[in-house]
Amino acid sequence: MVDIKQIEELLKKSESLPFLFVGSGVSRRYISTESWPGILDKFARIVDQGDFAYAKYQNKAKQVLLERNLPQTNNNIMTKMADFIENDYNILWFEANSFKERREKFLDEVNNGLSPFKLELADYLKSISMDTISKDYTSEIELLKEAGINSIAGILTTNYDCLMEYIFPDYEVYVGQEQLIFSPTYGVNEIYKVHGCSSQPASIVFNSTDYEHYDKRNAYLAAKLMTIFVEHPIIFLGYSLDDENVQNIIKSIVECLSDDNLDKLRDRLIFVHWVAGHPTTEVFPYSRSFANGKTVSMTKIVTDSYCDLLKVLVSNKAKYSTSFYRKVRKNIYELALSKEGHEKLKVLASSDDRLMEGDIEILIGFGIFEFGKRGYKSISPEEVFKDVLFDESKFNQELLIEESLPELLKRNSGSLPVFKYIKKYKPDLPKEFLKFKNYSFEDLENETIRKNRRTMSYSSIDEVVEKHANNIATQLRYLQMLTPEQIEVDRLGDYCRKLITEDPGILRNEKYKSSVKKLIRMYDFLKFKE
Repeated sequence: MVDIKQIEELLKKSESLPFLFVGSGVSRRYISTESWPGILDKFARIVDQGDFAYAKYQNKAKQVLLERNLPQTNNNIMTKMADFIENDYNILWFEANSFKERREKFLDEVNNGLSPFKLELADYLKSISMDTISKDYTSEIELLKEAGINSIAGILTTNYDCLMEYIFPDYEVYVGQEQLIFSPTYGVNEIYKVHGCSSQPASIVFNSTDYEHYDKRNAYLAAKLMTIFVEHPIIFLGYSLDDENVQNIIKSIVECLSDDNLDKLRDRLIFVHWVAGHPTTEVFPYSRSFANGKTVSMTKIVTDSYCDLLKVLVSNKAKYSTSFYRKVRKNIYELALSKEGHEKLKVLASSDDRLMEGDIEILIGFGIFEFGKRGYKSISPEEVFKDVLFDESKFNQELLIEESLPELLKRNSGSLPVFKYIKKYKPDLPKEFLKFKNYSFEDLENETIRKNRRTMSYSSIDEVVEKHANNIATQLRYLQMLTPEQIEVDRLGDYCRKLITEDPGILRNEKYKSSVKKLIRMYDFLKFKE
């Protein structure tokens, strides 16, 4: 056994601030949310009000796994139970009179293909007030908030609720694998919600199909998380060491590491094991073996209270706030991508006489131009959509078309705004853009839009917006049906800019993102197509 002070020494020895890996135990502790089995039990009892509802679904899941000769792991049983419970719940939701008001509330979402079960699960989690946090945990919450200012680099969590956003309100939130994989991240002042979030019901990873899709992308997620695990201490809170989700994430990372690099994790993994009523905070060395034959060494803390650990975190402060560091990283990243940035950033040898010239505004190490070029590989679709509207990023035109857009077009089925950039591009366009040469407005439409347009009575953007002032989803649906002659281009641009200004995350919101992106592509075509 070692003293908690050695955790402080371990953190100070690291060159980076720690990440918190937060599990359901933290939410149960502070806001009394259910674990995965608890959620299944809650919804099973709605479908089957008998005393054995959960046991019946559990037995059914085990029987199916047995018939299919599949391993009866905890995750396999739970996901199969989730399939059956969600299916039965959805049938009841669509048919029972008791759900009439709920059907009216979620009409647009369900018509857009969202599962009633996930909508209700998300709505339930969003209804949980943070005011329910017991006064017994006031000290822990305050310490977490203080640590979030300049003692924690970021949060990684599999929880669906918004407790982390409440505790760390200034942190940028990334929801789901796709957003984390394809969005630029800066490794500080960020929350990564890898299993989705109640704020975006479609993102929630819950049933077997969700986990199949999750597993298919797990290698990409592991690559994205690799830097975090290798460069930062990781503190696990609210998890069991037997949690399959934690084991799978660690396993996918350690599989990619050599024995030498695996050994570097020894002082970086800290696992907090909560034991009710444990009188002190005790620290032990601990090892965990995985099926691939590799063993991970870590530090294990056994405690009833997080206060001792959190006080150590708070004492290990960066000089400036993590939000400041994130802004610096983000600004350098964007500067390196911009045309203006390439004019201001220079690569010089240390003996170069030009170091004395007064026109160089920024000098950062060596190879910054190549960093900028590689950085164009990391531009996200959302950045392109926003740039078309706001023209704030000032991308280098040639690098965007040559380095970014071809790959983005492949990943997004060609559904990106490109005419703003094509219009100003002087050389011959890469082959990926040839299809846009004879592109027409009709190529932006589908058969559903054309069919519904025949019965639509609206003839302008303002008419649609005024008629459906309180329903954005309905506005978006009807605006897509307007013809080019009915669309005032600058008004469409103003409308889209207003949406994003009022809701910066709307391009990642499952409910709205497809429709908003379609409108931006319409704007791009009408504004810039020659």
